[in-house]
Amino acid sequence: MTFKGNVILKAAATWLLFSSALAQAQYGVVEQLVLSPSPLTDRSLIEVQVKGLVGSPCEIIESSIVQEGSRLIVDTSIRGNPVAICIAVVVPLDFTETIGALAPGSYTVEARINGVASGPQQAFSVVAAAPGFSLSPPTGTYAANQQFDFAMILEREGSIVSGKATLSGKNTGSAARQDVSNLLAQCLQQYHLSAGGKVLRCPGLAAGLGEGSHTLDVSLTLDTQEVVRDSVTWTVLPVGITAVKGGPGAVAPQ
Repeated sequence: MTFKGNVILKAAATWLLFSSALAQAQYGVVEQLVLSPSPLTDRSLIEVQVKGLVGSPCEIIESSIVQEGSRLIVDTSIRGNPVAICIAVVVPLDFTETIGALAPGSYTVEARINGVASGPQQAFSVVAAAPGFSLSPPTGTYAANQQFDFAMILEREGSIVSGKATLSGKNTGSAARQDVSNLLAQCLQQYHLSAGGKVLRCPGLAAGLGEGSHTLDVSLTLDTQEVVRDSVTWTVLPVGITAVKGGPGAVAPQ
């Protein structure tokens, strides 16, 4: 056999090995589906963790949630990476997809890999969240020049007997824990919810916050002797640019 023939044979063998590894990289199987959080309510941001095995550490994995009525499918595509050279060895498959909020009811979730059902089908139920107490705006990051109203939302009937609010954080606005109960009581305006309950709103609270992280903790005692409580953390960022007239996106240093 000539030298040229040997080269051709080696190239063909190399291609066969590469093709075999590429096909193996498309192998995948789902072994477990884990739903969170617990309990699942119609106010939950529901997620499903997919656990199983895949044929190579270099696979390209893409997934999405498909909903068909009460049936939820984690539709996953696994394909080999054409530019990666990997050993065809089975490794763990582990990723999380967000389902989002669902209405109260009974559901099933299952997985599909490359169009084929894989792993167990899991049944679950979503229940209506109990009427609660929450602070608004929620925990998040805000700009120093961003104005917002503060509100306490009580989604149940009943009178408020007493309450306490504290503000704390490592920042210039509230370096240590402060009792701000009286401050809030002076600015709160009460509104009734049409479905029952009330909203206590304090306009323009953001103006009194400095830059940094602020944690507000509020507890209320109701006439039923029940105590409801919630807390939020607002991170206020400094603003170093000023809008300039002349069109969208036009900014200039302050």
